[in-house]
Amino acid sequence: MVSFSILALLASAAAAVPFALEPAAHGSLEARQAQMPGECTQYCSVSAGCVCIKRPTNCVANYTVASGDNCGTIVDKYNTFTAHDLYLWNPEIGRQCFGLQAYVPVCINVSGYKYPGAVKGGDFATPDQIPVPIQPGIVSNCTKFEYTDKTGNPGLAKILSSNKITKQQWNGWNFPSQDRNGDWAVWAQFWSCVAAPK
Repeated sequence: MVSFSILALLASAAAAVPFALEPAAHGSLEARQAQMPGECTQYCSVSAGCVCIKRPTNCVANYTVASGDNCGTIVDKYNTFTAHDLYLWNPEIGRQCFGLQAYVPVCINVSGYKYPGAVKGGDFATPDQIPVPIQPGIVSNCTKFEYTDKTGNPGLAKILSSNKITKQQWNGWNFPSQDRNGDWAVWAQFWSCVAAPK
């Protein structure tokens, strides 16, 4: 009789506690990943000095950035995550990945993460898919991005013909502060803008 009363008491106490899951905010980590902490953590080393970093609370693997690394070299080294995920797990690197700092660790895996496969040259993305890294200077109203791989595929000529756009349009979207008639190039292992409203 005593054991039944204790079980009944525990069951009624558990039923009285509300458990509500809050929906994830737009742009936050997906449900399979922990939320980012509100405050950064100071990371200090002799080589890097002290920097403030944010990491997912369920990060299970880190990589210490080497001199000369960029998002593409880190992604290629492991081939188990995308640059998009690297950015979500390490927001201080920025969408252009220029915030990587040598000798500072970055999160390269979280519990429950499933690798979606490698990004290939010629793949497309929309702004809501948060393509990373993007060429610096891209217009903020870009509606479609195309990826150029480390071999330079697709090159600018192919990008222009397959998207039915002119060099002047592409230049205006990717190098808006430069001469639209200039001979600008796509950056290997970066996304460039291939569509934007007029």
